Amino acid sequence: MPAREGGVDLAEKKRRVAFLFVEAGLGHIMPMNAVCTAFEKKYGDRVDIIRTYFYQDTQNPDMKYVENELIKEVKNHNKNRFNGIVQFLGMRLCGTRASMKYLMEIRYKRGFQASLDYMETLDADLIFNTHFSTLYAACEARSRGLIRSKIMTYCPDPVLGQQWDRRGDVFALSSASGRARAMSELRLRKKDVFDIPFLIRKEVAEYNQGKAYYRKQLGLPEDNFTILLADGAYGAGKLRKTVYELLKSKHKLTILAVCGKNEELYREFSAVQTPEHITFVPFGFTDKTLMLAASCDLFMGKAGASNLAEPIHFGAPAIVTFRATKVEKWISAHHEKAGCAIRMQNVKKAVRLAESFAENPALMEPYRRACLANSRVDGPEILADLIWQNLEQPRTVAFRKVREIVRMRLGLQKSPI
Repeated sequence: MPAREGGVDLAEKKRRVAFLFVEAGLGHIMPMNAVCTAFEKKYGDRVDIIRTYFYQDTQNPDMKYVENELIKEVKNHNKNRFNGIVQFLGMRLCGTRASMKYLMEIRYKRGFQASLDYMETLDADLIFNTHFSTLYAACEARSRGLIRSKIMTYCPDPVLGQQWDRRGDVFALSSASGRARAMSELRLRKKDVFDIPFLIRKEVAEYNQGKAYYRKQLGLPEDNFTILLADGAYGAGKLRKTVYELLKSKHKLTILAVCGKNEELYREFSAVQTPEHITFVPFGFTDKTLMLAASCDLFMGKAGASNLAEPIHFGAPAIVTFRATKVEKWISAHHEKAGCAIRMQNVKKAVRLAESFAENPALMEPYRRACLANSRVDGPEILADLIWQNLEQPRTVAFRKVREIVRMRLGLQKSPI
């Protein structure tokens, strides 16, 4: 006979999986959304799924402050690569745990405490992360006895950087070399680290009509050599410099520049006068990124994980002009080794290379073939299955009641979700 507690059949209680979204560059949100959607589709009728924008949904100003500071960090790294180098060296010298303790528990003290409280109210059997800050918060909450959740993490980068807390239970990365490094250098156990295809959005499969079709949809010339430029969600890096260098070209080009949330740059580009043989279209923060990726011949810009993965999926090689952090160096190196990308951080030289491809597209063919050979869309489904396999048995109602009694005796109140 199945165990019962308070009239509830424990075997029938649904387990809870929390997907923690963090706004700190789209490279964390897009893969999270991809795997959450895949898991929802396949297992949504068997579990309770919590989608939460972790630092926003409580409307707690201290938690919002944490996310705003994380966004500033991303912008600072994009503006000056030296900032990322300093942070990396600091972690190497001080150690990951000490560095993260300072960042989360001292610098963001009030927001971090609110994060622990919210983590507890989620009452999840499994917590899934794509950002190092929520991974650290989950590990700390568990070490302090606030939660008993299993902690899974997908690192959007090909390698696991110093900032990712090793106390997590399961890690997934998008490269075999990154998995090998995690085991050898970071001493993670083989059974806890998985190499899966990059979590590209499932919607890419819908964009299968060919470049000419999507150029027509966007109102672009069908025959121009089309270059997509993007430097992440905040439009920093070398985007401005690359655009103005490309506008000097004598070739028939279509230049698509995604400014993201950089409204000032978008307004500047919108006022630019262009020569007749060049079509220049700037975009702000847009939901047309997949259509843009499906329409381009070449990508130029920042070595963000999603930034490169989507154009490469559609057979558009990448010229990497900017790498803001050590992690982005690894991302770039991963795609260079696969034959999908070329690193050329001198903008004038990068533009000359792009012009040579425009003049003779055959030069680009080996790169294009490598892109298509490395394109897979089943990563979200593979990771959804992995999450399901790692779901622990549901915690009993008795455990929840004991925890509530302890909290009441300590004079603590449970915060609402």
